[in-house]
Amino acid sequence: MRRSKIAASVAALMALGLITSCGSTPSATSSGSTAASESAATDTPTAGGTLNLLIGTATEHWDPQRTYVGVAIEFGNRTFSRTLTTWSPVTSNTEQATLVADAATDTGTVSEDGKTWTFTLKDGIKWEDGQDVTCEDYKYGISRTFAVDVITGGPNYAIQFLDIPKNDDGSSQYVGPYTGTGQELYDQAVSCDGNTITFKLSQPVMDFNSTVTMTAFGAFREDKDQGDKSNFQIFSNGPYKLDGTWSPNSGGTFVRNDEWDPATDEVRKAYPDSIVWDESLTQETVYERLIANQGDDQNAITFDQAPVTALANVSTGAEGRTDIVASPYTRYLVPNYKSDVMSNDKAREALALATDRSAYVTAVGGEQVAKPINSLINPALEAFPDTPLLAGETGDPEAAKAALEESGLTLPVAINVAYRKNDTMDKVFSGLKTGWDAAGFETNLIGIPAEQYYGTLQSPDSAPKYDAYWAGWGADYPSASTVIPQLLDGSTQISAGGPGQDYGYFNNDEFNAGIDEAYQIADQAEREAAWGQLDAAAVTEHFAVIPLIVDQFVFVRGSNVQGAYVNGTFTGYYDVATISVKN
Repeated sequence: MRRSKIAASVAALMALGLITSCGSTPSATSSGSTAASESAATDTPTAGGTLNLLIGTATEHWDPQRTYVGVAIEFGNRTFSRTLTTWSPVTSNTEQATLVADAATDTGTVSEDGKTWTFTLKDGIKWEDGQDVTCEDYKYGISRTFAVDVITGGPNYAIQFLDIPKNDDGSSQYVGPYTGTGQELYDQAVSCDGNTITFKLSQPVMDFNSTVTMTAFGAFREDKDQGDKSNFQIFSNGPYKLDGTWSPNSGGTFVRNDEWDPATDEVRKAYPDSIVWDESLTQETVYERLIANQGDDQNAITFDQAPVTALANVSTGAEGRTDIVASPYTRYLVPNYKSDVMSNDKAREALALATDRSAYVTAVGGEQVAKPINSLINPALEAFPDTPLLAGETGDPEAAKAALEESGLTLPVAINVAYRKNDTMDKVFSGLKTGWDAAGFETNLIGIPAEQYYGTLQSPDSAPKYDAYWAGWGADYPSASTVIPQLLDGSTQISAGGPGQDYGYFNNDEFNAGIDEAYQIADQAEREAAWGQLDAAAVTEHFAVIPLIVDQFVFVRGSNVQGAYVNGTFTGYYDVATISVKN
């Protein structure tokens, strides 16, 4: 999903100090192919065998229209949900992927005004039961996005871009395929002529062919749709299908889809015969097993970043099997404007000033794996504004308390702060709580299980329960147009079904107008600069978000794994499209 990556060899890992404790030490970076990453491709790819995925974070959604976490986007697209276009595999951790055709014959045709896009489907793409994948299947799949009360959690690009009228509150006059309301409006915006699908947009979107790489623009067959009960009902048009059923917090096994025709697919090599996804583990157990490299774990990878408890053993126990890459994600805090406390401007400012980012950095392993930041936009993007920290890395409790006293609220001010629970994040938020409480807050920490986390943030029922939330975000493709509007445009995100990705219900008319103006800027450099200016305004004027850190991913893989490269343009995780296992 991101423009660039930073890779390091195991020798560099040792130089970075990852074998030391969590204290602060100088960071370093290197670029280019490295011994660690090159070793993933020293052998000829091998067809057959079983690839094991050891996962310490439970999956929240497999429904393509509800998928919006990088791991699920990457794995779903590479195994069972083909999109019109996608990102090419890479042959090193530093290579930039390119936009390529997937289910479509090419990367699309756009009108001169940038408001009409057409794509023609390839012949021979089939569902796992042998039926053809049709234009109507793509049209129907995309329509599900509009049922915001049923199909929750996914991106809102279709609602944002398609030429469908909005109600006064910003919601779409089309409400999805389940009620029929506004169906004629959708049919005018998305139409099929044989194998050709046409999108009519409300504004020029010259990179809409990148937008449709999202699985939310994937096909979904109407007769298989069970609404919100389809969340784990995987029905494949890719090289793998689910064998049996999915078991939340446990996982499932993916086997070859005999109806997949490799002649229609230049992206997915589909080397393993099967892929076993085990999410019953903790992150600590995942890395204990990967470092030990025994038995079936020699054929294993993970999408989980190495926890701080594993860092000391990575360089000595996994030499030649380690990849270190700059994460495309920004971790941040979201004040909730629906909260009686955080609707107060001075309370949000106080929370921002009291935030001790150094405590976060220490808890996750030190400056070698995380850096404080005060921008939502990741440094890998052209729009990155590099906004200075307002109160240094440690925060300023005295300045924060002064702001809180100006709020008119009675100190201590009780707040409920939610985060995605695991052992590392428990330590992170314990450290952050210390700074907030020193500033006059009385912080109650609420850890929410991973498989429930973003669903909880996006539920309208959560608005009165929490004052602030942790979140993480990376651009969907290399433009900050996939960051600022997705996280902060209340006019397109917020609906009766919840806040979308605008978890804190930030909805400022002037700010929203700035987003609309940025979209209209023809020059790319000027447009990206405008996104950066909006980022800075959100962080330093509105305190609508509180950026925390950007991190580096440390991954370990089994010794039999071949062709495992981190695709920095496409989610920032190992790309399953090219992985094989020795057998």
